[in-house]
Amino acid sequence: MGKTFVSSILTIMLKAEYWKPIQAGNLDNSDSKVVQKLSGALCHPETYRLRHALSPHKAAALENMPIEEHRICLPKTTAPLIIETAGGFLSPCSQNQLQGDFFSSWPCYWLLISKAYLGSINHTCLTVEAMRARNLNILGIILNNYPKDEEQWLMQILDLPLLGTLIQEKIITQTTLNHYANIWRPIWKNIEKTIRGSSGTPLPKLR
Repeated sequence: MGKTFVSSILTIMLKAEYWKPIQAGNLDNSDSKVVQKLSGALCHPETYRLRHALSPHKAAALENMPIEEHRICLPKTTAPLIIETAGGFLSPCSQNQLQGDFFSSWPCYWLLISKAYLGSINHTCLTVEAMRARNLNILGIILNNYPKDEEQWLMQILDLPLLGTLIQEKIITQTTLNHYANIWRPIWKNIEKTIRGSSGTPLPKLR
């Protein structure tokens, strides 16, 4: 349960479309296929479909298919678009570029998903620092399976909106997604207005 599960919930809640620019490994059951199956959302084709389940830069090198920024173009749509990265914010996506730098020029809002494990607080804080250093619009964070005391401590330190929490689910169905969508919807009510913006009006900068 991570980015793909959250993406599925958001497509239901925001009536959004989905796009994962780079898929590395598991092509027969790709994240796009999982989201489409769970949520029924329109999923845009991946720009890169790499056979090996490795960091994108390694998977691309094995196929002699360098990942090039100019080839990855935002899909044209009037609907909200959920974009899922391939791995963490600072994962390498080419031989000389990190994923966070690769996509930082896009006119997007960023949502951080953090799953509890030993070291996750450190990794989460470092990721937020890296995002802020690049002057990105961070909508907030969703926490997965965090104890309540760690959740409260983390939110106090990060000074970000908590936009949802998850527990570990044994079985994931559309009913599961709808359950979370209903719980999160009141929290996202104002966020949705920000995401959609208004025609001809620049989206506001969040801090």
